[in-house]
Amino acid sequence: MKQPTRTINRLHFSDLDPLRFEDLCLNIVSRTDTFKEINHFGRKGADLGVDIFAIQNLEGKEKIWFIQCKRFIRIGKADITDIVDKVAMNVALPDKLLVIVACDVSRNLHQYLKDYSNEKGISEVEIWTASVLEAKLYKDYKDLLFVYFGVRVEKKTQDNATRIKYSLRMKKRVEKELIDHEYLKKNRTPDLLLFKPYAKFITHKVYIRSVDDTSYPDSDETPDGKISPWFRTFFYDTYHNGIEFWLNVAMSTPIIMDEHGFWEPLDHFDKRRNSPKYKTFYAIKVGRIPYHNIVEILREGDEYFSEPHLFCKFDIQEMPYEEIYYKTEGDTERKIPDWDLDKTLRTEFPGE
Repeated sequence: MKQPTRTINRLHFSDLDPLRFEDLCLNIVSRTDTFKEINHFGRKGADLGVDIFAIQNLEGKEKIWFIQCKRFIRIGKADITDIVDKVAMNVALPDKLLVIVACDVSRNLHQYLKDYSNEKGISEVEIWTASVLEAKLYKDYKDLLFVYFGVRVEKKTQDNATRIKYSLRMKKRVEKELIDHEYLKKNRTPDLLLFKPYAKFITHKVYIRSVDDTSYPDSDETPDGKISPWFRTFFYDTYHNGIEFWLNVAMSTPIIMDEHGFWEPLDHFDKRRNSPKYKTFYAIKVGRIPYHNIVEILREGDEYFSEPHLFCKFDIQEMPYEEIYYKTEGDTERKIPDWDLDKTLRTEFPGE
């Protein structure tokens, strides 16, 4: 089983084993309300959409809760439909359905859950997303943070102070060593950085190297599902917490989008690119490396590659990035900037 990541960023609920995630949900639910009875069926299988069954006593009246726990990395409309349909197969429906997921959920999807549940006869519905779970853990259940993620809040506060001081120092180094101030002085066109944010850097190319790598400059075969411990990429922009990198300069990522604005990035061999059900376009893939993950800067490169080298910690799911997101490709001539795709509408459509 993959070990939950100890992190100063968002909690990685997806690192938990599915049954362990259910246990976490059970722990939180049992402390949230005063229940007369709680049963955990999820571990036994064939639960008909009821991982946790609970009876709440409200002023002498019993309220039945069905609770479904899903350790999804992302969730789509089809998943919501499946969850509700399984619950609706029960002879007696609950007074309340609580869905707990390990990812974030868009507003449209949240509304669909409520509407579809109402259609199936379930009048009260609530959903706890990754953000809600994290807020509950940090606010009320700090002991569970340590039990499930090894996070001690007191130590985390000290670590955060150290991290912030380090990040501010590294930000100053980046601004001094990697930003081309002379170029910016000579080219003070208002739209320059809006349409070409990467123009601020001293070069476009940059090499990212893991502080734990011993293979450089050789290119060892990288195991499936992992990124190389050193690689070339391209500067894109800076942001409040670090540097952004353009990860797919050579070949933009195809995106399919449905009529409701939900979208999915594809590989170039996916046949769904040609489906009439979707609008297809291309996007820029951007990776964000926070300042606190940059250990050292080699501005002039070395005898192998003369572009800047950034030595980074690959400690966020074995990558240096705290986030990877997508932007539509703009058009400089037509004064159209790159535009962020709505992260809350990212989904996975059915295969063909």
